[in-house]
Amino acid sequence: MSSSRPVGAVCLYFPQTEYTETVYVGQAAGTPLLQLHSLLDSASERPHFYLCWPSAHKVPLYSSWFSMDLHSGVLSLNKTLEESDYAALLALKAWSVQKLFLRTMVLQSSSSWSHCSNRKTARIILDFVNASVPECAHTDPKELCFPHRDTSIPHIMENRFPGALKQLQRLSRARVCPNYTITYSVESESPAPFAVNDSTWELIVTAPLDREESERYRLLLLCTIRTEAVITNLETPLEVFVNDEDDNAPFINGTDTADITISYNRTKGGLFGTLFVYDRDLTPIYPEQNQNKYVWTSLNSDPWIKETFDLKGTFREKKNALGGIRETVHDYKLVLKRSLVVTENRSVQLHYLVNDTTYPGLRGTVLLHFNVTVLPVKITFPNVTQVYSVSRRASVYAQVGRVCVDNCPEFDGFTVSYRLEVPDRNLSSSLQSCYSAVSVSQAAEKPWGLLFVNDTEPLGRPECRELVYTVVAVEGHTQEETIVQIVVLLEGDAANAQEAQEFSSCAGNKRRGECESVRGLGATNGRCQWRQGNERGISESYSTCSPDLRTCPDSICDAVESKAPSICPQDCTEDLVVGGHERGLERGIQAGYGTCYCLTERCFCEKEDDEVAICDDMCKTIIATALLLSFIISILLSSYFIHRYHKNSPKPPIASAEMTFRRPAQAYPISFNANNLRRGSQESIETDTFKIPEDPKWEFPRKNLVLGKTLGEGEFGKVVKATAFRLKGKAGYTTVAVKMLKENASHSELRDLLSEFTLLKQVNHPHVIKMFGACSQDGPMYLIVEYAKFGSLRNFLRESRKVGPSYMGRDANRNSSYLENPDDRALTMGDLISFAWQISRGMQYLAEMKLVHRDLAARNVLVAEGRKMKISDFGLSRDVYEEDSYVKRSKGRIPVKWMAIESLFDHIYTTQSDVWSFGVLLWEIVTLGGNPYPGIAPERLFNLLKTGYRMERPENCSEEMRTAPCI
Repeated sequence: MSSSRPVGAVCLYFPQTEYTETVYVGQAAGTPLLQLHSLLDSASERPHFYLCWPSAHKVPLYSSWFSMDLHSGVLSLNKTLEESDYAALLALKAWSVQKLFLRTMVLQSSSSWSHCSNRKTARIILDFVNASVPECAHTDPKELCFPHRDTSIPHIMENRFPGALKQLQRLSRARVCPNYTITYSVESESPAPFAVNDSTWELIVTAPLDREESERYRLLLLCTIRTEAVITNLETPLEVFVNDEDDNAPFINGTDTADITISYNRTKGGLFGTLFVYDRDLTPIYPEQNQNKYVWTSLNSDPWIKETFDLKGTFREKKNALGGIRETVHDYKLVLKRSLVVTENRSVQLHYLVNDTTYPGLRGTVLLHFNVTVLPVKITFPNVTQVYSVSRRASVYAQVGRVCVDNCPEFDGFTVSYRLEVPDRNLSSSLQSCYSAVSVSQAAEKPWGLLFVNDTEPLGRPECRELVYTVVAVEGHTQEETIVQIVVLLEGDAANAQEAQEFSSCAGNKRRGECESVRGLGATNGRCQWRQGNERGISESYSTCSPDLRTCPDSICDAVESKAPSICPQDCTEDLVVGGHERGLERGIQAGYGTCYCLTERCFCEKEDDEVAICDDMCKTIIATALLLSFIISILLSSYFIHRYHKNSPKPPIASAEMTFRRPAQAYPISFNANNLRRGSQESIETDTFKIPEDPKWEFPRKNLVLGKTLGEGEFGKVVKATAFRLKGKAGYTTVAVKMLKENASHSELRDLLSEFTLLKQVNHPHVIKMFGACSQDGPMYLIVEYAKFGSLRNFLRESRKVGPSYMGRDANRNSSYLENPDDRALTMGDLISFAWQISRGMQYLAEMKLVHRDLAARNVLVAEGRKMKISDFGLSRDVYEEDSYVKRSKGRIPVKWMAIESLFDHIYTTQSDVWSFGVLLWEIVTLGGNPYPGIAPERLFNLLKTGYRMERPENCSEEMRTAPCI
């Protein structure tokens, strides 16, 4: 803790940003309701409390009902509340929550200004009950001691003057039970500077706090109610957090000097060495804040150093080993501002001054030192003769091996090129022509060369057996050369003259038999090689035909493969790929569905065709005879059973399945194959009797749909990723999502899916999931909808937590750009507000369409490319059924925690009930995917909601978020 006051200290402030109380009809004028407190910087300060309003145009009707005592901070009633007051508010369309919202500010001097200043204010929430104050006999003792929904958490700035923190006595209930004596005390699990004033019943902080000693105090507030007959003891927990300020100097915990050797990695942007600077304070909440701002200054005058090196700093939080208190660690590394040539050879010392600019003391700087040695790089080959072997049956462009100078895999920042030479110039012309068999190609952006078959003619000549080459390596900047000899052995029997000139692309073969019988371009032993995939759906190990499975496919279009497009198009194609697949980073096929093969103009990935077994004439005769007899017998049996069925069975009744979601019931004929759904006999009969009518506008050919991996599933349905060919007339394949039922689904789930199908035909909005079509004939019902890259909003929000502490709440200490490993899921406050705004636009559209969603929640909102929100799930089983989200009823599971009261108790679903769900969804967004009503079982929630219980605004819901126009 600093001995002096930090510069820029905040003066008066509210330790509690929200106060709650209940007011009743009939409460008399002058009744005190609650008391606010402000913490001070010094004993000489005198706080002045005022009620204030956002603007003169936003003063509520009830503003004159209340008054705030200027000096004590006690809020009182200005008038006796009447039933007519309640009715007047109820008549206002905007007043539907039965709450009164006030705002208060604290100043150091008197003021007549009623507009809320930019300084922090506190919010007062009063529940307005249209009933009299309960009599003593009907009052829960706990209600006399503590507000029933006071969830606010005090935050105290460290190093501030001690004083009153919180009024424990409920002023509004002080006269309810005049014969009761109510006293308070406080306890803590460890020594804490808190006490209760026995005369005012205020919780006070008795000494300045130091966040570096304790960030949080867990207190237990005790209330004792004494009557003539009984003593009642009640308790409630209270957490008090200590906010940080810059009152600690930076320090070095270890060494202040780093020794660095730069050798093979000498590329621009390379990072070297790490020195750590520690600060017991936290990082700033927002980048624009001035707290704990670090800058560094170079103390180096050497021009070479200035143009070559810079310092890069990042910071992170860690918990110290002693008390687990969070502190900041700054990491500093040297960064190369330019690539260094291989001949650079020098040693230098670098010095940097790191300054905590907001620390008020004299020790706000530390010195960092880097001793740098730059070594020259010598281009040499290993002192051994490498031997390579080549099959005489190899095809042109078959890869032989790799040549590389010493340590070349570690090179970065400079290039090495290679060439082959014939060491003996006195060889006969016949022997010299043997050396055209092998050549070398420079690997793209790699410091090695690839040996490959350049000419197959020498492979067939007996005199070409052992070829000795000289490999010359040349460094790109200095042109320094080094050489080594290699030996290439030609082995095996040569291909015949005709075969030696016939090469085709291995990639064009769809079946193993065809593949392994073809002499392919780039094949190391003359024949193509088959890779058999063993996974369903789109997989990186797809089936394909390759010239060399060591290098093709491997998701890298290397220097040899790029010489001809037909060598390995699986790695190198830049053309259209038809079918289920995932593209490589720049080119090629990263993953494919079934078998991937490539023709001249394009590649295809499609389901494998079963190869037909070889069968002779006798085999074919037997099979044909058996098939003919089977066909005749089938015809006879079918005729017999059809005749009996029509003779004995009654005519089927005419029935319909009404839509159960969103709109009034509509007649809708339904059919689904009983083999695809396991139902009770009654449901099976009812469903299978009818047929789903085909809608030509929306029907999509089932054969043009390739199903992939499962994206999510519920109890009765699932969603899979798929590719659709020629969707809506669009050329090629489109990535989509397909919704379908599981085998255990019943008639009601099928009805819901058909209901969603009918509804999605009618909606078209950028923030509502779009349907492209359906497969309703000759198989299970499929709904084809747009694919959302990031999945559900709930999972997206929860994934964002992994990036590190967000900007929110007491951990709201950095923007995503400050994170150690930033991720594209790092969210800002603007992102969360945008999410809420997009969803509100989609729901407004549905309301205008007279549609009610009934299950709006973060799990039923999808996140598409560009963080676009898409409202989904209009009838199918939920994405994930969780026990703490749904309650099982006889008619299915219901999402209790997202449902409005009228929906829970009276089964009424309206646009207003969707608004309730939207409020819960906002809570999910602010808490980054938190579970609503945490710790409360759905079964208990029924009664709690009935008694008036509501979730409070989360602690980490900032003022900016709370007052956003869309919310």
